[in-house]
Amino acid sequence: MHIVILESSGVSVSGLTIAAPGSSPNTDGIHIERSQNVKITSSSIGTGDDCVSISSGSRFVTVDGINCGPGHGVSIGSLGKHGDTATVEFIDVKNVHFNNTMNGARIKTWEGGQGYAKSISFTNIEFDNVDHPVVIDQFYRDHTLEWAVSISNVTYSNLNGTSSQQTAVSFDCSDGGSCTDIHVDSMHITGPGGQQTVARCRNAQVVISGQVYPEIPCTP
Repeated sequence: MHIVILESSGVSVSGLTIAAPGSSPNTDGIHIERSQNVKITSSSIGTGDDCVSISSGSRFVTVDGINCGPGHGVSIGSLGKHGDTATVEFIDVKNVHFNNTMNGARIKTWEGGQGYAKSISFTNIEFDNVDHPVVIDQFYRDHTLEWAVSISNVTYSNLNGTSSQQTAVSFDCSDGGSCTDIHVDSMHITGPGGQQTVARCRNAQVVISGQVYPEIPCTP
């Protein structure tokens, strides 16, 4: 990792440039863990892993005005590895431009974890040729269990751009009812050259408002 903010409070990072090849493994740009009142602003981050990763024990984190690419996006998690209890809350990600990244706005949890990730917002997000623009993944290692770190009160507002893959939005949640109170307000993500995209949904309770494309096949 390039920068780790660990067990800290009242941290401000601004005007940062990180440049690593997209092929470089485990080169997170900024990793935040067990910290609060953290602001990451006005920076350019290119890596072979997450541009910004926000892990357990973090709260009141703002990511504002970031150019991300290459990399794996801005990720909440991963959370709940080895059945651990994770807590993440009050995360505000806004004014972020993802360019040729693997993921965009992502929340990822391990199977069998406990705890919660809640009160998270992604606002004014631009995607440019992103493989997986919007992702909630509660099966980070492709196993199937009925419980997971609960995800709630997540808002996506004013998300626009292009996906390199047909599936632009994926809400993939466990059977235990742990993805609730998800809100999508104003989204337009197409494929290259305006091609059609789709959204996929499993076990997520999503409320839609404004104009949203692709159509999200979830029920509240």
